[in-house]
Amino acid sequence: MITKNFRLNALANQYAAALYNHITATSHGDYFMIDAGGELVRVEIAGGVKGVRDLIDGYALEALKEHYPQWESVGIELLSRCVTATGLTGRGREIWQSMVNDMGATVAGNHGGENA
Repeated sequence: MITKNFRLNALANQYAAALYNHITATSHGDYFMIDAGGELVRVEIAGGVKGVRDLIDGYALEALKEHYPQWESVGIELLSRCVTATGLTGRGREIWQSMVNDMGATVAGNHGGENA
């Protein structure tokens, strides 16, 4: 957990749950694929929803924290557009794809974080 802000944590947890459902529905398992410089790499999700939350912390919230002084407010605004009471939004899928692209760039050695 990267923050103690209750609202941001609640949204990040809600987004993680919606993303986990999306990932497992589209991949038919606890994994997703990344493109690491043209090579497809299977990434296993360890810990279910908590594992996805760790990815959100590491690839979305950490990037905000590094670049914005008021990162928690920015994070709340961003995540509130990613998930609703009914589930993942189109924007939420776009943010996830950006994180996946960054993971692929990191694995390929291209210093991810450019798409966050």
